[in-house]
Amino acid sequence: MDEGVAAIWAAGIGVGGVVITAALGFYQARKAAAAQVESALAGAREQIQGQHQAALWQVRRDAYAAFLGQIESVRMSVAHMFGLCAVAIDILGGTPGQQPDLATARSELTESFKTLWMRESALRLAADAQEAEQAEHLMRLAKRTVDHVGEVAEAIWSRQDIAGAQTRLENSMEELRAGVEEWASNARRKLETGGQGPAIAIG
Repeated sequence: MDEGVAAIWAAGIGVGGVVITAALGFYQARKAAAAQVESALAGAREQIQGQHQAALWQVRRDAYAAFLGQIESVRMSVAHMFGLCAVAIDILGGTPGQQPDLATARSELTESFKTLWMRESALRLAADAQEAEQAEHLMRLAKRTVDHVGEVAEAIWSRQDIAGAQTRLENSMEELRAGVEEWASNARRKLETGGQGPAIAIG
């Protein structure tokens, strides 16, 4: 092989080596860039997932608070009306005083319970199926308590014996109190564990 041909071959080999080296470098750089992009995407996905979970937690917390706040409002309204009934009974028994306005108290209690229905419906959007079922159980307890205080008022209005109605009311008020406390305790525990707490079991 003469010197010219050898020089051409040498140059070709040199160029080929440069091309191969450049190609390998480009491949490595592209691979590293792809890894960086994937890492950035993974971080973004994790951040979005975290934000999503935080948003769901907040929705759940707000739904719990609204439902429990309203059911406590119903309990307070029942207790208020029961207190008025006791005053009415005393007056009927001869204690001086003005008859309390049981009709207005009952109307306000009815409105409070209607609001509770709306809170329970909203809770279903944030709670799981078992929580929704247990919330419905609390709703039944609340409805029974509202009905029983209504029975006491009716007995007063009709001058009937209220002993039976009063006993039923006191029992239902205590059962509702216990149910609400257990629900609140389980809800708080579930929020503390990020929504992965033990299932709520009331009743």
